[in-house]
Amino acid sequence: MRTASLAAWAAAGALLAAAPAEAAIMMATYYGSTPYGGYDYAGVFGAPGQSLAYKSATVSFTYDSERGMGFTTPADDFRAGGSWWGGAGPILSAKVSIDGVDLDLDLSHYSYADSYGGAWTWLSGRSPTAGNNDNVLSAMVYHDAPADLAAPFFVYAYGSGALQLYKPDSWGEMLAETEFEFGGLEVTYVGPSPTPGGVPEPATWALMIAGFGLAGAALRRRRIAYPMAM
Repeated sequence: MRTASLAAWAAAGALLAAAPAEAAIMMATYYGSTPYGGYDYAGVFGAPGQSLAYKSATVSFTYDSERGMGFTTPADDFRAGGSWWGGAGPILSAKVSIDGVDLDLDLSHYSYADSYGGAWTWLSGRSPTAGNNDNVLSAMVYHDAPADLAAPFFVYAYGSGALQLYKPDSWGEMLAETEFEFGGLEVTYVGPSPTPGGVPEPATWALMIAGFGLAGAALRRRRIAYPMAM
């Protein structure tokens, strides 16, 4: 019975121990190219009407590892939010560089950052236009990722992403679009975060409560089954 109690409380304790890492401002830079093409209709990255195929590209996001709603567990560190939700998202700024031409993007409408342990580092965001189409920028690299958005690292690994830019005053009419193929990712420390850390988000509380519920159920089942085992 003592063994069952220890195992059950350990399961609940694991959730409580999943406290957020020290909050930090970080920059994630994805290195790659645009092998799948795309088109620059309005001349955002050069002459209007040119193909965006087979050009060097980098995509960078500056983000706050603690801003927005989300959770931190031993397996995953996830944040999301934005003005669409009536709050702030993790991505503070974003930049796309294609063939040496830079474009800054405001992704405050909605953004998320996810570092899933052993699987991927994924950042994405949207910004609205008056024409009711969202500009979209996303990037993901598959690798042995740390489950910590505040952890710096460099890795050579495969990934992909996409860019969609719309005319601000015309529904559905695009300025430029392309896809990315990445071969590397660098995450660097920029500075301390002004966002208070250490207070679990609602989703984290839900995980904790569920953990205690499962632990209690496990103990109850053990109590019922124990006499039968004798």
